[in-house]
Amino acid sequence: MSKRFSGAVMHHDDQAAGLRRLFSAPAATLAVAARDADVIDAYALIKRIVQEEGTACFRIAITHARSVDEAQAVFDKMCRVAHEYLGVRLEYIGTTVPQAPQVKGDAPLSLLACTGLPCTIR
Repeated sequence: MSKRFSGAVMHHDDQAAGLRRLFSAPAATLAVAARDADVIDAYALIKRIVQEEGTACFRIAITHARSVDEAQAVFDKMCRVAHEYLGVRLEYIGTTVPQAPQVKGDAPLSLLACTGLPCTIR
């Protein structure tokens, strides 16, 4: 069975396979350090996952940022580049905040600020 769509003939099987790939691929979650080399490595990994798995959505946590603002800026840059060059969506799930001051004898404490939003395709 085939349908004519925008001047091209699309077969029902092709449409179904495309929809399965689009909606069945789970979002991958990555923790990315706020350092240039780590951001570049993460982009390369995202590109590889897109090519091999067809994943269109990634959840990103930024680690080792000096502030929440720095983490957001790193994510915003990653998001813009990934969307422009790979056509994928990145969603920000949070960042680790700088270590809380230690009380003598306490273990270091780091918190993850997380939005917890589901990955959506727009």
